[in-house]
Amino acid sequence: VLTYALFPQVGLKFLKNRGNPDDFEPAPTLESAKPVAAPAAPVASGSVETYSVRVDGQVYEVEVGPKGQLTSVTPSSASAPVAAPVAPVTANAESVPAPLAGNIFKVNVQPGAEVAEGDVLLILEAMKMETEVRAARGGIVQELNVKEGDAVTVGAPLLSLA
Repeated sequence: VLTYALFPQVGLKFLKNRGNPDDFEPAPTLESAKPVAAPAAPVASGSVETYSVRVDGQVYEVEVGPKGQLTSVTPSSASAPVAAPVAPVTANAESVPAPLAGNIFKVNVQPGAEVAEGDVLLILEAMKMETEVRAARGGIVQELNVKEGDAVTVGAPLLSLA
């Protein structure tokens, strides 16, 4: 009961499946242990390694000698990948980014809802701590990009306010 009270989303799944061994991976045994792989052969002391390095959107082929000295730096003939297009947002819309990585615990608004500055838009859970994501300004929720239970990374757009 305490598990469910403290962690309702994860705790309920755990309690439903705790007696079902098919939902868990088998305990490791000595027979199933993987043998340790042999160490890789050492790199020849006179070999040169080549790396592709991107600086300010330009790709360079860099050759590094055995003691870390640069032997060659040349611009690559391959073109740099083009950034993915960003979905257009209306003129006054402002995206609300995730302040930290975690899971969406609760969504308090829906598209079209009017919010005031400081209203709690959603609750983000990370490392068993809940963080309220509040509106930086008043407006109308134009788009909601997440739902309860979604995992998000830092800076991911959660919703947009118009």
